[in-house]
Amino acid sequence: MPIRIDLLKDGTNVGNILVDEYLELGRRDKSDIGEVVPFLTRFGNVARWVVTDTGGANKVPRKVCGLEYIDGNRVRVSNIHTANRELWIQKGESKVQILPGDSIDKPLPVTVRLPEGLAVEIALVEISEIEAEQGTSHPEFNEQVNSILGGSGTSLSFSSGSSFLSQSSIGGSHTVFSKDSEVGENSRLFLQAMSHVIPALQEPINSPKYLQGIAEAVIRVMDMDRVEIITRKDGKWIYDDTNQFLRSKSLEPELPSRNLLERVLATGKLSTYPDEEEDCASESLMEMQTAIASPLMDPTNPKGGLLGVLYADRRCKMGSGRSASISKDEKGFIAILSAATANRLGNVKKEQELHTYQQFFSQKVIANLLEKGDAFLDGKDTEVSVLFCDIRGFSKATDSMEANAAMQWLSDTLSELSQVVLDADGVLVDYVGDELFAMWGAPDEDPSHGYSAIRAALQMMEIKRMLNERYQGKISFKIDFGIGLNTGKARVGNTGSRQKFKYGPMGRTVNLGSRIQGLTKQWQVSTLMAESTAECVPPDTPKRRLCQAKVVGLDGHVNLYQLMSQQEANDDLISRYAEGLALFESGKQFRQSAKLFGELVQRHPEDGPSLIMLERSVSQLVHPIGTFSPVWEAFTK
Repeated sequence: MPIRIDLLKDGTNVGNILVDEYLELGRRDKSDIGEVVPFLTRFGNVARWVVTDTGGANKVPRKVCGLEYIDGNRVRVSNIHTANRELWIQKGESKVQILPGDSIDKPLPVTVRLPEGLAVEIALVEISEIEAEQGTSHPEFNEQVNSILGGSGTSLSFSSGSSFLSQSSIGGSHTVFSKDSEVGENSRLFLQAMSHVIPALQEPINSPKYLQGIAEAVIRVMDMDRVEIITRKDGKWIYDDTNQFLRSKSLEPELPSRNLLERVLATGKLSTYPDEEEDCASESLMEMQTAIASPLMDPTNPKGGLLGVLYADRRCKMGSGRSASISKDEKGFIAILSAATANRLGNVKKEQELHTYQQFFSQKVIANLLEKGDAFLDGKDTEVSVLFCDIRGFSKATDSMEANAAMQWLSDTLSELSQVVLDADGVLVDYVGDELFAMWGAPDEDPSHGYSAIRAALQMMEIKRMLNERYQGKISFKIDFGIGLNTGKARVGNTGSRQKFKYGPMGRTVNLGSRIQGLTKQWQVSTLMAESTAECVPPDTPKRRLCQAKVVGLDGHVNLYQLMSQQEANDDLISRYAEGLALFESGKQFRQSAKLFGELVQRHPEDGPSLIMLERSVSQLVHPIGTFSPVWEAFTK
């Protein structure tokens, strides 16, 4: 049974929806461009109702609460935000606060009060109310049905009034199924068909019960022996047992008419056998007196494309009383089911693609993917910024924690870091053990990709503090990250395989970024970056050049910079370090640089770079080399 949710702003109704599944409420996400609030969207398999905009001092979180209808006459309201306490459930004069992470079940109707003067009123909706609201025309679907019918001479239209439920209603004055039936018989057959079709339409989008319900309707109403969804992939028809949803027990397994399938492929129209254009039956149809094949056109492909066909057939023997032809009404019925099935398969395909994309891309990038298609991901040479983040302490976790607890901790930490990347419109390229690899600058061209990567790195340093607070007392070590950043040219595309999608960059820029991340341990800092990335750091963000460095396995050297959080920044440390580095790199003033770095180590004993430079200065004094080079050489990756 669906529930109706009315949205109120300061007591005024500003929108409503009908819903029969779990629903999240919250404010607009940065990637929700162009939609007028309130509006429905979907993240993976979760439906979300955006009830307010971003901006200003808005206190409504991106995810504020979850609503779920419970059997009977109750609704479950959950506070799905980690900190928001401005969520109340009201029943009459009674008002109860819902704390973060808690849920409350209440009988309907009920009111839920959100921040910023927002509220939702929730009530149970009777089916009769939905039927009373029906009548909104769907010209695109009508056009799809009539396109499938082609030149059969039958024209159908229908309407649906539900705003969110998977409801379809076939309307108008059309009779269905048999041109020889009486009106009462047509009504009975129509109701019989709907008794199978409507429950099928209410099944979850990827449920096989939908196709089983469609097949059941066709077999029972049209007296068919077999109903199949025959898909087409890579230029071939896929004859799979999983496609044969229903068939008569007496029917021997055999392939459908290839001639019939090829005719649908060539014309994009519904076809039948026998057909007035055929002189005789093909060999494969000698024992099959009548058959129908209707195209399932891909609704997600703007250029068209065939997902497969809805196929049905029956054998007709002398004296059996079964019709040897397909009536116009039967064609219309099949065309309607084909259009609905094509939409369902298209949505399944879209959901699968979205599920894949959501593992790697932000909503903004996904929107471009859906608009431009897979060609958007074609390989290209472009400038990108890469980020590698290593989670330190994982070895300690595996030694000191139970396996399940250690994996949960790692998963939680990677999830938090991944969300930072997606919030900054980055691409999650890969996870390698306890290391995360991300990229900016592709597939969407972004001239500020360096700044976006820097912003993500700074946010990760803030996340570190939050995670240490979350796991205080639960783990015996302090969580720390090592982050490496680099910017440069790379070859970007699908670096995975046919079995596993992985979109990302390849080349020297990537290798250098990985090496720079590895140097964070040697220099005892959280974040290091190449000069190409450091040039993108805003003036008000602290940084310092540490040295010229040569990394293992790559020619040349790189100017190495530390990106500093506001907590790490110290103006005296930054300026004095720069002074000492200039003395050292001059190649002539090692005594002065040793003295200066010695003073810095005394003032800042935990500063790894000052200690390294002190050791280098002293080493040059004690063991001078013939030809001095200011380049520091890494001894490991």
